[in-house]
Amino acid sequence: MNLIYSLHKSFKQNSKNQAFCINDSFFTYQDLLERVIKIRSAIVSQISSDEKYVGLIANNDLETYATMFALWMEGKAYIPISPSAPLTRNLEILNSINVKVVFDSSENSNFSLFKIINATQINDNTTDKFEEIKFNENNVAYVLFTSGSTGAPKGIPISFKNLNALITELDIDDEYKLNSSDRCLQMYDLTFDASLTAILPALLVGACLYTVPSDAIKYFYTYKLLEKYKLTVLKMVPSIIYYLRPYFEEINAPSVRYSIFGGEKLYEDIVKEWVKCIPNSTVLNHYGPTEFTVCSTYYKYKAKSENKSHNGVLSIGKPFKNVECIILNNEGNVVPENNEGELCLSGDQLTPGYWNNEALNTSSFFMHKTESGEVKRFYKTGDLCFKDENGYYMYVGRKDFQVKIGGYRVELGEVEYHARNHESTKSKNILVIDVKNSSNNDEIVLVIESIKFDAKELMEYMSEKLTDYMVPKKVFFVDNFPHNKNGKIDRKQLRDLVKS
Repeated sequence: MNLIYSLHKSFKQNSKNQAFCINDSFFTYQDLLERVIKIRSAIVSQISSDEKYVGLIANNDLETYATMFALWMEGKAYIPISPSAPLTRNLEILNSINVKVVFDSSENSNFSLFKIINATQINDNTTDKFEEIKFNENNVAYVLFTSGSTGAPKGIPISFKNLNALITELDIDDEYKLNSSDRCLQMYDLTFDASLTAILPALLVGACLYTVPSDAIKYFYTYKLLEKYKLTVLKMVPSIIYYLRPYFEEINAPSVRYSIFGGEKLYEDIVKEWVKCIPNSTVLNHYGPTEFTVCSTYYKYKAKSENKSHNGVLSIGKPFKNVECIILNNEGNVVPENNEGELCLSGDQLTPGYWNNEALNTSSFFMHKTESGEVKRFYKTGDLCFKDENGYYMYVGRKDFQVKIGGYRVELGEVEYHARNHESTKSKNILVIDVKNSSNNDEIVLVIESIKFDAKELMEYMSEKLTDYMVPKKVFFVDNFPHNKNGKIDRKQLRDLVKS
């Protein structure tokens, strides 16, 4: 599949269909296409052909979505920037890619250091002179930045070849077939790669996307959209249904055809309850790191028979047709069935490599001779898994100290890095850990080995340095960290101490 041409074709063929519902206002594919054309005109007239990377402030409006596609059609990549993230972090991201131009549909932009183009103010009356699409599958489509252990965000470029491979896999997946009548949830910020699997499959078939504002209470707004518009496709992080759990008895959504989860561990017990709310739905569990273009494996939940799970966590299933998975031990050898190791992935969805970070590329990617004798490039996911005798992959946990908070990947080392840099903690031992809260969601806690002190300034400092979901929810003080017999800090015991 050629993604860009297919999108353009869909926009034209489905011109009268509703494409987006944003803040209860509907926009057709014709509305979308008209904005794409105007923005393409602005790109041609205002951005040098040499400028391949353009900042995009991830606002919840039609212009922002149209800008994504306009940039792609002009052979450029977008760098999504969350308007709610600290300005210092956003500037660090944009400067690391040497971005010169930023699209921002806000009334008052915070990015005056760059050339700003406001797509809502483009007055070009161009109709459809931009039929030519400047497309090369090896070009970068977007660069996402995730949490990095050194304190600096790490950039992950994804090419059109990667995206084409993803969409091809989803298109041939018999368990997931959308049509132009579908009403699809889009709850993700554009800085989250799962947004692509909500947006693209829907727009390629002429379906309508119902967006959730970035400042909304996600689970509440999702429930509102589900009830009001009888949504048929729900792609969500599992956290959403954890917060909806108290309302399950009130939820009756026979309109839902697909309920797809990804981004976090999915526990089997809550799915058993959730399927009663969506009696006509197929439930799918998608798994995949950002480095492998959103998702690489999937599992179909079986409502009337036994499911595959490990420690209560639903299986991540089997790889897509053109994805290869291997599990390696610490020596780099493939482990037998039912043996735990690090999951590694290979295929056309694999990123070209981290942005300007050769050290990380060397440690994260490797060449491996497969059973077929072919030597392929693999990515170390950092996820501990095992494959059972039926070929299903079970998720065990993270190899390092990365966690998922609301579907976003957080490197605890980055949080710890900034916590250690504050004046109040420089002479103290600190640890950042993740614990389960009362809703069974992961929560970040900052633990300080010290007598108790007022941590208000420390938390304000961290709020300036980190995106809100990365800021610890609690500060916990201990006299002494617990240690194991090897003298290492016992994180499990520390978690138990915090939870008590």
